[in-house]
Amino acid sequence: MDLGTRDRHPGGGMDIALVHWSFPPSVGGVESHLWDYSRLLAREGNRVTVLTGTPGAQCPGQPGVEVLTHPALDLARLDPGPDDARRLTRWFADVLGERGIRLVHCHNLHHFSAAPAQAVEALRGPLRLALCHTYHSIWGEPGHGESVLTADRWDRHYAVSEFMRTACADVLGVRAERTYLGIDTAPYARVAPLDVEPQPGTVLLPARLIPDKGALLAVRALDLIVRRGMCVFTPRLLLTDTRQTVDFHGEKIGFRERVEKEIEKRDLKPYVEFVEAGVDQMPDLYAESTVVVYPSLFDEPMGLAPLEAMCAARPVVVTRMGGLDEGVDNDGVIGYLVPDRDEEQLAARLAELLDDRGTGRLMGLRGRTHVTGHFDLRKIYLERMQDEYRALLAAPDGASAGQVGTGARAGV
Repeated sequence: MDLGTRDRHPGGGMDIALVHWSFPPSVGGVESHLWDYSRLLAREGNRVTVLTGTPGAQCPGQPGVEVLTHPALDLARLDPGPDDARRLTRWFADVLGERGIRLVHCHNLHHFSAAPAQAVEALRGPLRLALCHTYHSIWGEPGHGESVLTADRWDRHYAVSEFMRTACADVLGVRAERTYLGIDTAPYARVAPLDVEPQPGTVLLPARLIPDKGALLAVRALDLIVRRGMCVFTPRLLLTDTRQTVDFHGEKIGFRERVEKEIEKRDLKPYVEFVEAGVDQMPDLYAESTVVVYPSLFDEPMGLAPLEAMCAARPVVVTRMGGLDEGVDNDGVIGYLVPDRDEEQLAARLAELLDDRGTGRLMGLRGRTHVTGHFDLRKIYLERMQDEYRALLAAPDGASAGQVGTGARAGV
């Protein structure tokens, strides 16, 4: 295990632990959120310790943030050990105790392995911990899901969208509070608006290269655009394929080869490019794009990438899946919503925005206003979370979740 280093932030503030299975350089929605959130918390004068399983996890380079790793949190291991809960309990106790941390905010610990949740719950009383949990995703059918958390041992339960709030109740039987995450708007708001001069366009799909994110659907839509001559200039498609991503269910294995075969079969190799980008390189990719597509084939919990794209003043085309329409909630004004797996409509909307850059620019600027007004991480999330953390830390020792929080079984 790596005990890391911390650049201590001067002054007061709270001592906070953020716990998740992975962290950059692993790329994903939760990872990007915690990267930005830890930095913003530290800039407010708090001391943040990120506890994760990613080998070689990076530190954001912000004074006041440290990143520590333990192999029992690493989901890339093929054989989670039966002794993980005991090992994690001892490690958490050492880390939290040495740093005087009483506020622990965990993310997606309700799945995969029970060990981290059991370890944190075991320390709630001895270390007088205040426990928060955010549900970023759920697998399972209504009435058939199962959470490894003991709901009433947690002081706060948060769901990242209304779609996720409903899923928590229906699938897990947990009552969670809808709490939109938002994004750190600053780096995306600096991207220059779209140039309206006619020129070849670029479609960007900023997602992990796994089947459910719709890469094959995007390739087929591009094929329609090229074969039918739907654009004045032949566009190119950028597919992000970052090697360091958490592949929870082995979906990534062999999928790039499938996409490459589809591209070759349709004679699209000159028009498709695979690109890598870390969390801090995404603004540059958005700047390079004409339109951003997010054609998910599954119920997305929320979708932070479309928010990033809109904040970068790029028009977006997304499928109506899960919570995606909670971010792109005004079809035809701040983005386009298309039906699931409808390559015809997807191609039509992409072609329209590739050729009509004036509409794309206007839609992108409206999207930027929408995101900075409604999904700014600092305004809608950071300030609220700090208030909630302070309230939890000020609560009497031993206060139950039912007294100070939202966490309980639905219907109880």
